[in-house]
Amino acid sequence: MDSATTILQDGVIGQLTGFDRLIFRGHLMAFFPGGAMERFLHSVNVLVKDFKGFVLNKSSQIISAARALADASGRPFEYLDEACTRRSGDPKGEKALTIARRDGIDTGLICVFSTLEPCQTFQGKFSHRFNRPELVRRRRKCLHLYFHFIDPEFGLMHLRLQTWFPFQIQVYVNGREWLSRVLDRHRIGYVRYENCFQSVDDLPAAQRFAEALAHRRLAPILDALARRVNPLLPEIKAAGFGSYYWCIDQAEIATDVMFADRPALQRVLPDLYDHALR
Repeated sequence: MDSATTILQDGVIGQLTGFDRLIFRGHLMAFFPGGAMERFLHSVNVLVKDFKGFVLNKSSQIISAARALADASGRPFEYLDEACTRRSGDPKGEKALTIARRDGIDTGLICVFSTLEPCQTFQGKFSHRFNRPELVRRRRKCLHLYFHFIDPEFGLMHLRLQTWFPFQIQVYVNGREWLSRVLDRHRIGYVRYENCFQSVDDLPAAQRFAEALAHRRLAPILDALARRVNPLLPEIKAAGFGSYYWCIDQAEIATDVMFADRPALQRVLPDLYDHALR
């Protein structure tokens, strides 16, 4: 952005670069090799032919735990029978934010949504080659749970948990939301509109904080979140199948360019639009 600020010159009072959207995905890697699911069933004394009943029971445990978590917090548990995406005009995040504002939630669980979505899971079939039942990977739909809450450190965030083996999990955090809370703790004033900063009283400090997120040890935090929503992890770990391996699924870095006032921005806005389009 150095060239941009040079061109814009006096109209810009500063800029701030840091993480925007971050999505982490957790994988139970021990279930990935061929035959791993069958070995897990053997470790818990379940026959392959009884796989469907077994996973239905485990899925029910996860859903019941989610309902209990919502009930204990006095928060809604809602099934969404239609796609809630930005394309449909009714994304889950906005629904959760509306509930938080309506109920005055400023920390803790906001709500739990459940919905049918595609996933990669296992399915039993009869193998004519081996003349016995076997488990194969299949692309299908299963119930997913969305836990929306306001975290003391990360602010508004959510977890998405697949309720069938291998229980893929996704954690969404917002770097700007995290940075806002860091600035609040250090009593640094700022003006934020939606997901961008319009001004910050101490930009050098804010930039240092923003860069620090890249060096944060997040795996222990993600593990704790996973244990909170997946009650089967102790059983899976006891069977020798470990816990989640975390990777970054999506990472967005954004730069907020801050103008002295609206006229300073409006003078160059047509040129910025033209540059963006070209």
